[in-house]
Amino acid sequence: MILFRLDNKEIMILKLMKTIIVLLIAFPGSVVAEDEDSYNSLLFGISPHLAKQQQAQWLPLIRHIEKQTNYPLRLQISPAIPVFENRLFTGKFDLAYINPKLFIESNRYVGYQPVVKEGQKTLKAIIVVAKDSPYQTLKDLKGVRFTSPENAFAASVLSRLNLYAQGINIIHSHVKTAAEGYARVANGSADAVGGVQQTFDLLPAEIKNSLKILWTSEGVAPYAFVIHPRVNSTVRQRIVEAILDFKDTPEGIAFFNKLKMNPFVSAKNNDWDDIRQLTGQ
Repeated sequence: MILFRLDNKEIMILKLMKTIIVLLIAFPGSVVAEDEDSYNSLLFGISPHLAKQQQAQWLPLIRHIEKQTNYPLRLQISPAIPVFENRLFTGKFDLAYINPKLFIESNRYVGYQPVVKEGQKTLKAIIVVAKDSPYQTLKDLKGVRFTSPENAFAASVLSRLNLYAQGINIIHSHVKTAAEGYARVANGSADAVGGVQQTFDLLPAEIKNSLKILWTSEGVAPYAFVIHPRVNSTVRQRIVEAILDFKDTPEGIAFFNKLKMNPFVSAKNNDWDDIRQLTGQ
């Protein structure tokens, strides 16, 4: 079994998360009633690593769910990722769209259940180095200065997990964005960076032409659309049906085209067993 090595910052966050869960169990707060008519509104959370403009583009889906189910939804935009994760792990969200790592953890500690995922989609990490660097294989990266965007599952977790699995130790640091990481490799302040193909393709030509993709991972399960266990089965089923039907509407077609996403398909818990195996959970 491969165990993922955490940075000190990540270890502190995990300890804090476990403390929060213990307190929730010891001092439970209010719970939404099982009577479906008692739902005044449902809170929908999306990770703030998505640009605010992109978050706003989710509004057509929210309106569609509301129209099809008669349950009001509120999109809550968190000001920072730690705030979003605190809300997730304290069960504030009734619905959320989250990366595989957050799903595995929130499913384990809070009980969030996956209902849909992006169809025909897998997440892949890349590791990028300078084009004129001597690095030819992953093993050449032993001891290098490696950076990755914080709170990015594919770019940060997948890339490092594969390095550690091969016994390749690195000097790791986080950057706020993928673009900053690529820039550090281009200017020589880092030797390698974890990323994804989409962010690499968006680089300005002058930076992109100075870099090369050294390695690409195998694909793993994508983001999960999850629902809190307090949401009863009738409400959950109506929401799932609305989400799956969205692709057949003019608004849905525009939504998926604009976000460059495939339509959602039904999901089950074991769809993310590959992530559990990779992270040793």
